[in-house]
Amino acid sequence: MPVNNVLEEEFKLTTEPVVMDNAVEYEWHEIQPDTLAASNPQASNWRLQLKNLNAYVNPARAYLEVSCRMTDSANVALGAVDATIQNHILCLFRRATLRVGSQIVETVNEAHIAKSIVQPLLHYSQDYAGSSGTNEMFYLDGPGYAVDKTPYAANDDSATYNEGFRRRLDRSNQKEFHAWVPLSSLFGFCSVDRILTNNQFVVELEKSQQRDHILTGTNAPNQEKVAVNKISIWMPNVLPKSVVDLSLKSALADSVVSNYMYPQLQCYTIAGGAGTNNFRIVTSSEKVLYAFVMARSKTRGTAGQPTHSAAATVDYINTLELRLNGRQYPLQPYVNLKGETADKSRAYSDTLRYMNRNYDFSSGIQLSFERWLTSSIYTFDFTSQPEANMGAPATLELKATTDNADIEWSVAVLSEKRAQIRYDGGSSVVLVN
Repeated sequence: MPVNNVLEEEFKLTTEPVVMDNAVEYEWHEIQPDTLAASNPQASNWRLQLKNLNAYVNPARAYLEVSCRMTDSANVALGAVDATIQNHILCLFRRATLRVGSQIVETVNEAHIAKSIVQPLLHYSQDYAGSSGTNEMFYLDGPGYAVDKTPYAANDDSATYNEGFRRRLDRSNQKEFHAWVPLSSLFGFCSVDRILTNNQFVVELEKSQQRDHILTGTNAPNQEKVAVNKISIWMPNVLPKSVVDLSLKSALADSVVSNYMYPQLQCYTIAGGAGTNNFRIVTSSEKVLYAFVMARSKTRGTAGQPTHSAAATVDYINTLELRLNGRQYPLQPYVNLKGETADKSRAYSDTLRYMNRNYDFSSGIQLSFERWLTSSIYTFDFTSQPEANMGAPATLELKATTDNADIEWSVAVLSEKRAQIRYDGGSSVVLVN
């Protein structure tokens, strides 16, 4: 049998030093909204478009900047009121759309759930949450989820004390607050570390409902609002060294094809009720990898019902299963999820498996069992599925039982999406699968 003999580095006596010929400089350019929303603090839609199509840009190193202040219904600065945003700065957005070359390459439905609740709790390690996450206005809620801001040292062990609420309130109470979020946290397409040029790059944002981004303990929650003073994208324009510039232009002139594969996380919410709940969700043609199911209270944030739960999840589920194209997951469904049961421990273990990425315990998980109990996110692994499912529309069916009518179901779906950019001289074509 033929083999390849590969020498260790210590035996390569004639190896020359390697110098990376890449960028001379990154110039940070600010992309501002091109609509009237730029001057309207209570705007509900923003559109940000890259103007210089000839520049080399790298969306993987871009950031979204958001500056806000708390106001009342008359857009007057809010006084010393116990009201702030929920979970994460991305709770402000219901929908986010990314267009490249006039094609929609990614749409995030219900970003206030997918990107503000599911992603930070399951993707952020404790180290990231305690450093970069705070620059995104993310502070882990608990030990309780109520609007309880009793001073830290006096009530740390209270069942209702919410440290996350307290810290976000400290950042936002009677002052402007700012967040700086990697654009890759919002769009999976931007997680691909690659140069983009000769293409439109447009981000469209739609504001979420007040009940989905305000956390308050007052009896008139409709009075508190968030005024968005500024939204912009900071995009790095890459100035490559001459040898790299010539190589890129040569590749572009030879009809180069750039393939993208990236994760897309979006959410679907459906009203439920007491008894048996059956729902169907049809996704597009990308491959479904995971689904995350949450039960949430329908009455949060309505008149006379102040928002009281940061994650807005409730422990009302008795039994739960999902079906992907008719196949049941998990094979042995969860049949007893009320309280701290064996099935509850199994469900937490399934979520740990996703967070640890095949038991990679070095990554630093975010949720202990106790924290998971108060923000229960049930994880369904679809990575092992028949090959016939791939590339075809997927049908998800949720079957659950609950003894409470005050419930709505949120299902966040993580899928594998593909796109292709074909460069041909001075023009390009974007294809999305």
